[in-house]
Amino acid sequence: MAFQINPSKKISVMFPTRGRPVQALSSMQSMIDTADNPHDIEFMIAIDDDDQKTIDYVESDMIPYFEKADLDLYVFTQPRMGYHRLNEYTNILAQHSKGEWLCVWNDDAIMVSKGWDTEILSHSGQFAVQRFSDNHGHPYAIFPVIPRDWLILFGCVSPHVITDGWISQVAYICDAMIQLKSECIHDRADLTGNNDDETYAERQPERLEGDMSNPKDFLYPPTAQLRIVWGYKMEWFRKRLGQDNGYLDKARAGEYDVWTRMREHDPKGFLGTWKYEQ
Repeated sequence: MAFQINPSKKISVMFPTRGRPVQALSSMQSMIDTADNPHDIEFMIAIDDDDQKTIDYVESDMIPYFEKADLDLYVFTQPRMGYHRLNEYTNILAQHSKGEWLCVWNDDAIMVSKGWDTEILSHSGQFAVQRFSDNHGHPYAIFPVIPRDWLILFGCVSPHVITDGWISQVAYICDAMIQLKSECIHDRADLTGNNDDETYAERQPERLEGDMSNPKDFLYPPTAQLRIVWGYKMEWFRKRLGQDNGYLDKARAGEYDVWTRMREHDPKGFLGTWKYEQ
C-alpha cells in the first residue's frame, strides 16, 4: 500500500456500504450534483466480498455512471468485518485516499446544499474538524470532515467504531470544531423512517456506549483517556501551526471544564454530564 503524504485531490468522500447499492449511488450523486467542482473529489467505497448484490450493481450501474461523468470512484472489496468494525473500513479507505480533506460519509446520507465542497476548501490550512449541519441536532460531527494531517499525525481516522464521537470529542477538547452552513440529511430509519432494512438492524444489538466495564465500550476509561491524549497531540500540532487559541491550557488551569465547547453544541442534552479527566 502506497500511503500518500501530499494530497493530489481536494476532497475524498469515504464510506462502507452493504446491501444498499442503489442508496449508495444516490448518496454520491447528491454530492456530485451539488458540488461546485466534482472533478476535484474522489469517491471511495468499501464493500464486503460476500455482498454479491452490491458487487453486481457496482459493475452494472455504478462504474458506468462514474466513467460517463469522468469522475473518480475507487471500490475496495474485503472479507466482511461487520457493523461494529465500521471504523476499520474507513481506516482502510483513508490509507488509500488522496484528498486534502477526508469526508467520513454514509450510504444513507444525502447532501442538500450547493457548493458544500467550496465551503470545506475555504478552511484549507486549518488543522480542525468540520461538521455539516444535519437533521440530528447532536453535538457530534455525524459526518466529520478531517484534514489530511489528521491521518498523518494519528495514523488512522478513528481507533473506535464510534468514529463520529471519537473525532468530535478530540476536536472539542481543543476547541477546533468548525460548523459549516452546508446541510445534509441522514436518511436513517429512526430519523426519517427510511432505510429500515437488515443493514440498519445490524447496528441495534450492541451499542458500545455506556458500559464503562466493557473494554470495547466508547466510555471504557483507558479508551476515554486515549481521546484526551489525542486532544493533547492535536493541541500540540495546532500550536506549531499558530492556530491554538489557548482553550485547553485554560481548561487545564481550571478556568472551565474541557467539555464546555461540546456542551454549547448540545442544547438537547444528548451527552449528559461529562467530567474532565486529565
